[in-house]
Amino acid sequence: MRMPASPFGRGVSASRRLQLQSFYPTPLQLRAPLPSIACARMSALAKALVALVAMAAVAELAAAKNHTIRWSASGNYGDWSASNAVSVGDSVVFTYGPPHTVDELPSEADYTACSFAGAVSSDSTGSTAFTFDRPGTRYFACATGSHCAGGQKVAITVSGASSQSPATPKGNSAAPMAGIAAKLALGLGVGAALLAAFN
Repeated sequence: MRMPASPFGRGVSASRRLQLQSFYPTPLQLRAPLPSIACARMSALAKALVALVAMAAVAELAAAKNHTIRWSASGNYGDWSASNAVSVGDSVVFTYGPPHTVDELPSEADYTACSFAGAVSSDSTGSTAFTFDRPGTRYFACATGSHCAGGQKVAITVSGASSQSPATPKGNSAAPMAGIAAKLALGLGVGAALLAAFN
């Protein structure tokens, strides 16, 4: 009786056939492995993180307001804070010409007395910006002559979440946008790294 032809050649023993089958992969084993469910979930999580960071940065851009005060000796700033809601993250820009200054005063007592001896900051560039990063009341006045006593002063009440450091004056500054851009870049960089790691 004749034996059927073996796919591995004539007269190959059964043990040798097993050795050959384990050495040569089958067509199914040659296919590239599919990504595991865990990797797919991590990839989706990384994409969601990138989307959330981008949305948070856009929301911060949309939420921050820029207020402008036209600073002059004839201005009446007594009710400015009552008619303008300022929150943490907002900016106030004082625009003015010579001889005016924008001085930040340390206390309500100095503000009331128009005392500039302990001024926190003073600027006379014509455009002075303050970005508020903590809640509270901030006091500003003009140190020129009797301008402060004549009413060229404003108390700005900032509402919102607390922060550690006070705002600093910045003439024509793009600092608020730079901070938001840095957060967006960091978040997108982390998200891209996560996507690369799990794809």
